[in-house]
Parts: sequence; structure tokens; C-alpha cells
Amino acid sequence: MFKTPNFLAKKMKTIRKISLVLVVLCLLASCSNVKRINKPTPANSRTRTVTKETRNTSSTTTKREKEMTNSDIYASSMKELKQYGSNLTDYCISWVGTPYKAGGTTKQGVDCSGFVCAVYKDMYDIQLSRRSADMTKDVTILSSKNRMKEGDLIFFGKGRINHVGIFIRGDKFIHASSSKGVIVSSLEEKYWKENYNSCGHHPKRK
Repeated sequence: MFKTPNFLAKKMKTIRKISLVLVVLCLLASCSNVKRINKPTPANSRTRTVTKETRNTSSTTTKREKEMTNSDIYASSMKELKQYGSNLTDYCISWVGTPYKAGGTTKQGVDCSGFVCAVYKDMYDIQLSRRSADMTKDVTILSSKNRMKEGDLIFFGKGRINHVGIFIRGDKFIHASSSKGVIVSSLEEKYWKENYNSCGHHPKRK
């Protein structure tokens, strides 16, 4: 049977509609399969880990010293000082065991810079700055620890200076520890090696 042009036109129109519907369905199906991309969480909304920060001289005690009793540390410090027998070490014996006290300058309680100030005043009649960081301006900074002499100052602190002690001999220095008070420590101990900053000699000392 011969089909008229009108019939063919209607047939083509129907086919086009069906094709359009199929195309739309395909698009919808493909959209439903697209994976959702999670937006990154802003940095300021993440849970922050709070880290305790130790300030200034609150950790000026080595692992070895923490494992020793106070009496053992004081006895060891006295022994170190007595074997040298200099005016400085003999004078410092009376300071061993003095408790740490922030802002203190006497044998009732002393901090690191207060101890150094007291020793320099009594032994050398030299008035130092009260803060350990400022003491670096009072001395001539030495190029190496190997150039230190008895009585020179040793500064500690990563980035900024927050502790000071007085060099004795060899690898020993005396200082006011925040937990043990006035004791003799070794520069060879890991803590002091890692926190060493600089050392200096006061121009008024011979």
C-alpha cells in the first residue's frame, strides 16, 4: 500500500518525539551517576591540637638530673666545685641547693639571671643586666665554646635567650635550674647541647 506524504511526515514527527524523550532520559540517568565532590573543610574549622608550651626556664633540668634525687645532685655539684679550688668555685659552694624562685636574687630563692648577677657583683664587683637576654649586651660574645674561661657566661635558648649560667671548667657550668635550684651541670648533656645559644666574656674581667 502506498503511503501518502502526510502519513510519512506524521511518522517522522513521532519518531523525533520518541528520540527526544530517550535523549532526556539518558541525560537524567548520567546525572544521577555523577559522584558528589566533597568540598574541603576550611583550615580554621578543623579541630586544633592544643600543645602545651614551656616558657622561659620551666624545663631547665636534664633527663639525668630528673632521675637523680636532689641530695645526689647537690652532693655531685659540691664535689665538682671542691675539686677545682678556685675563688669562684669556693664562693659558689655556698649557693649549691639554693631553691629556684622567679625574680629572686638571694640564697632564700633565686632565678638564673639573679644568681649570675649576685655572683658577678660579689666576685668581680660588676653590675650585670637583670635579664639573661640583656646580659648578652654586657659581654663580648665569643666565637666558640672552646674559648671560654672560668667565669664566662653561657646563654641558652632556641631563637631567643631564656637561660644563663656561669662556666667553670671542662664541660661544667653552674646555674639556677628551675626545678633543682642552683646546681652544676654538663654541657655534654643532650638538653644543653640542643639549647646552647652562645657564650661571652665580660671586658672588665681579666
